[in-house]
Amino acid sequence: MHGGNLREAREKYGREDFIDLSANINPFGPPSGVWQHLIESLPEITHYPDPEYKRLTQKLGQRFDLSPEQILMGNGAGELLFSLTLALHPKRVLIPVPGFSEYERAAQAVKAEIFHLTLGVDGWDSLPHVDSPEGRQKFIDLWQKALTGCELVYLNSPHNPTGSVLAFEQLQLILEIAKSLNCWVLFDESFYDFLNEERRCSANIFLKENPKLIVLYSMTKFFSLPGIRLGALFAQAEVLACVRKFRDPWSVNVLAEEAGLEVLDDMDYPDEVRQELDESRDFFYTQFKNAHFESLILHSTHVNFALIEVKERTAIEVVEALGRLGVLVRNCDNFQGMEGQYIRVAIKDKESMKHLLERLRVMVG
Repeated sequence: MHGGNLREAREKYGREDFIDLSANINPFGPPSGVWQHLIESLPEITHYPDPEYKRLTQKLGQRFDLSPEQILMGNGAGELLFSLTLALHPKRVLIPVPGFSEYERAAQAVKAEIFHLTLGVDGWDSLPHVDSPEGRQKFIDLWQKALTGCELVYLNSPHNPTGSVLAFEQLQLILEIAKSLNCWVLFDESFYDFLNEERRCSANIFLKENPKLIVLYSMTKFFSLPGIRLGALFAQAEVLACVRKFRDPWSVNVLAEEAGLEVLDDMDYPDEVRQELDESRDFFYTQFKNAHFESLILHSTHVNFALIEVKERTAIEVVEALGRLGVLVRNCDNFQGMEGQYIRVAIKDKESMKHLLERLRVMVG
């Protein structure tokens, strides 16, 4: 279902060495100071974590101009997604598709009736533009119809799996419509930090005026901490007090908290990572275009992963062929509307992208 399962890949393909492009994790590792800081923090495992994670919520609050009371830490964004859905216990939810599969599972866990809004392979770019009166009205009509009767909508931008970004004006309109219909909005910003400055605008700025908005933030992907797991919910304090009733008070262990504190201390790291990934992405797109793959179409993206549309073969055939050649990519068959035709590849360092291109050349003959 998800990428990054190296144990399963080793068993399936009978090899130990892989270039893993199946999980959308920053390939450059966490800030260098994390390793030593974790070693120095090992004695702390003899104590319970602070259930309020005050030091971490204060530091994260400074980063996003929020009070600690507006932040709830969790064992990755996934845990918080399920805890929030359990706390709200909606009867009807809206999920734009394709979308992250855990939204569906979280809604199913509370037996919610699920409705879908089809975006397709272009993600948010498929929506009507709002810079003209006609487009704006089409956009409003679309979301009023989709949200009517729903108690919760799951949104994510940057969008997984398409890499598209919801425009500020579009987000503002959706939030206004949802608020008028008394519908909760979970806005998932798990890939927020990968965006360049001109596109990096958090939904946090709407928290004061919209008590029905909750923002989901991941520190796992950008800061390269998937084995530690760390995420946060941003919302009004009263909302988070409700969510706390439905979760383990110590879901974040002391080493995860220390890692979080350390990564937030490195102010140069984010821009350095974004620059490296921008260069890798530009390199990959240029080389892919020059390769003239007639049976593969590379779609545009704003973040650290991209969709490749597969012609002539099925997605699973491509995934398995690449796996045998030592490259892991993500089969998109469990993204609604993308069955059989799409794979998703993480954008990593240039050397990894060279290997992918070489394996694709071998695969297509």
